[in-house]
Amino acid sequence: MATTGAAAAQSPSRTLIGPVSTQGGFQYWYLVCLPDSIIAVRQSIGAFFMFGLANGAVPHVFGLIGGLINLAVRGQTRKYRERTEASLQRAATGFLRAKPNVVYPVSQLTAITFKSAKAGLILPDIVLETSDGRKHSFGVQRDDFDKAGAALRQLYPQLCR
Repeated sequence: MATTGAAAAQSPSRTLIGPVSTQGGFQYWYLVCLPDSIIAVRQSIGAFFMFGLANGAVPHVFGLIGGLINLAVRGQTRKYRERTEASLQRAATGFLRAKPNVVYPVSQLTAITFKSAKAGLILPDIVLETSDGRKHSFGVQRDDFDKAGAALRQLYPQLCR
């Protein structure tokens, strides 16, 4: 006779940070944080429209019409984000490490810094500094910035400043 029951939930093997943006907000990514690397997973042009329209900038730039656009896409954006994050949690690590994604091995990172922005449309940044002296900035929405910083400090305490 088979028994039914609930298995204990496994802790996720990866932590997701995102959506984050580069190139002045024109390209969206998710940072998939693994014990040995941080993988920047590039998102589609659809993500640009979904996240870009619902990030709160549209009402400031376009007034009432921007507010209505934001209201119209907010629920769809939440669902799109949930689907994207579930897909990234299930994706094989080998698939995540493939191009066009960018892999930052922890052994080649010298620091992870956090640059907060106080005003305007400028987003706070997470900056990955590599051993070759390059800095890679990822803009994070203000609401997610503290949560992202806490997750990165817990995963990579020796790198975070």
